[in-house]
Amino acid sequence: MAQIIARGFAVGTAKLLIHQSSGVETRDYSALAEKASKVVEDLTGLELDLTSFAIEGVDRRGWAERNIDSYAALIERLTPSNRPGSAGMAELNAVALAALLSNFAGKVLGQYDPAFAISSPAIWMVDENIDQFAHRAQLDADEVALWVLVHELTHRAQFHGVDWFRERLLALMAQLFAASTISPVDLLSEVFARLRGLSSNQPVDVTTLFLPERLRSVAREATTIMTVAEGHAEWVMRQVSREVIPHRDEFERTIDERRQATGVSKIVGQLTGIASKRSQYSVGLHFFEAIAAEDNDSPRRVFASPDGLPVANELTDPGLWLRRMGNSVTLAHRR
Repeated sequence: MAQIIARGFAVGTAKLLIHQSSGVETRDYSALAEKASKVVEDLTGLELDLTSFAIEGVDRRGWAERNIDSYAALIERLTPSNRPGSAGMAELNAVALAALLSNFAGKVLGQYDPAFAISSPAIWMVDENIDQFAHRAQLDADEVALWVLVHELTHRAQFHGVDWFRERLLALMAQLFAASTISPVDLLSEVFARLRGLSSNQPVDVTTLFLPERLRSVAREATTIMTVAEGHAEWVMRQVSREVIPHRDEFERTIDERRQATGVSKIVGQLTGIASKRSQYSVGLHFFEAIAAEDNDSPRRVFASPDGLPVANELTDPGLWLRRMGNSVTLAHRR
């Protein structure tokens, strides 16, 4: 199969596009990871296995380069081998991917890569962004890093501790790649934006990009799974004891303001039927808050089996999920 992304071209373009401060120092995350992992395992009931993946502090360009390797491998894995290529397409895809990553490089605080196509999973913590976030919010940078690490380790718990979760999402993505009429990079940019909770502020109805029409349900399920993943991680962050994160309230307020300022809440609507004013974070968070309010064990039941995953309408009406799962309570909407 012809090369889909010219890696060297993508890395060089990203380095030109991404601004970063000189002399950025990265943290040793060993102690923070031990502390955060205990919190995540206690709150989720899922295993992490800290020894099986890397947690690495990186600068913005390093973050972009790691993503280029990861997404190039993923695109090549998911793209049908009989899809025709054309001269210069690998370079054009490289520019598109580099531009996408440069847009996010100054915003991402941390990222879990579940190793859909690369050799091993990893968490990348973008130290410059963490330090800037802490400085602007007048918060302690190590405390911010710990809080972000709880979020990313929750993703690790989801993808490692739930054996079917990772493969289900990968299978859905493979179906979308196989039938998509747009370039793999453009399609992946939509998936990436949703998974990271960031938006390009372009009101695109992604359902129009997929053929045949039956794949709209596949797209809805993939987006629902990503909304569950982000909402669960967000809920776990907000359950951390104030003894562990003393300034948790300030963090929550600052991160909410940051997301609103970047147009995050416009991402999901037309594709899933979820109200467009809500982001994956807020929709998923509302769902987990609502089910936990009725039963403290409910968040764990979401990941106990594939049947526990909510469908799109259950995300916006958690009472439907509770009744389906055997709870008789009727939830009032908490809007």
